Parts: sequence; structure tokens; C-alpha cells
Amino acid sequence: MNSVQVCCGEFIRIILFVLNFIFWAAGGVILGVGIYVKVSVDQLSKIDVSHDTLQTSALFLIVLGCVVFVVGLLGCCGSLTQNRCMLLLYFTLVTLIFLGEIALLSLYTPTRTPSLPPSKIS
Repeated sequence: MNSVQVCCGEFIRIILFVLNFIFWAAGGVILGVGIYVKVSVDQLSKIDVSHDTLQTSALFLIVLGCVVFVVGLLGCCGSLTQNRCMLLLYFTLVTLIFLGEIALLSLYTPTRTPSLPPSKIS
């Protein structure tokens, strides 16, 4: 391999590491906020939201934080160590998340009803 291919490969590896480190840290923050909301629901009674809504939001944040944390960790460690198994699992999870987003988008897009032409009133 020539020096340009090596340089580009290292650059891509570093970019992948940095971006996944940011996602890993963001997942940790989301997980922390979810745990905080779950633990201190009683202290958050001044907020104008029902108790059930806070519980559901906290669980959603915890699950979302865990998923982002694990995916970011796999991408970060996989790119740093150049472990093929970690990178394959990372790309599989990212692909599944992307396909899930497309499926949710197709399920929840509003459908248009055909508009009727204006009637002529005489």
C-alpha cells in the first residue's frame, strides 16, 4: 500500500473514533439523566407532568442511553483496536437502527387523502 492509502485509512479510523467517543459520551449523559429522573421522581413533583409520564420518560431515556452507550462503545473500541468482530457488530447495530428508523418513518407518515375538486354551485 502506498502512503496515501495508509494516511487516509488512519484519518478515517481517527474520525470514526472521535465521532463514536462523542456518541458514547452522549449516551452516558442520556443514561445519567434517565437515572436521575427515575430516582428523583418525587422531587420533581413541582413540574406540571403526571407521575406516570415521568416514569415512562425516565425508562425511555434509560433504554435509549444504554443503546447509544453500547453502540458508541463498540464503535470507539473497535476503531481504536481495529477489532473486526467489534466493528462488524457495530456496523450491524447501526444498520439495524437505520432500518428501524425507516420502518418507523413509513409507519407514522401521514397519508394524504385525495382532494376532491371544488364543486360548482350554480
